[in-house]
Amino acid sequence: MISRSDGETFHLLLADRPRPYPIERTTGPTHRVSVCFWYSHVRHHKRTFSTVVILPDTRTNHPAVFRMIETVADLLAEELTLDGRLADFYELCEDSPGAPRPKSPAGSGWTESVPTSQTGI
Repeated sequence: MISRSDGETFHLLLADRPRPYPIERTTGPTHRVSVCFWYSHVRHHKRTFSTVVILPDTRTNHPAVFRMIETVADLLAEELTLDGRLADFYELCEDSPGAPRPKSPAGSGWTESVPTSQTGI
């Protein structure tokens, strides 16, 4: 189980195991996987939200993927601490031979979309 919480304002939980992305067979291999996180924040009482993160790897059960998911959970927790919400979709980009780092055109670290849907508890 991969989860993060500050014990007061937010809770973040990996909802499922990594899955190939996109899942449609007609697309062929893309060398990417998706993970879904659920989270709640005190600013949005009694609501649970989800966010999907695309990772650059094809081996869904490899230990390196789970280390990458741990890093993503840390980054998402940081975003929740700062903004109190997450985008619906992120893509983690590998731009160096070292550890993968999130990257965005604006330089904030993420390629993201704006939140559009919410799920009530």
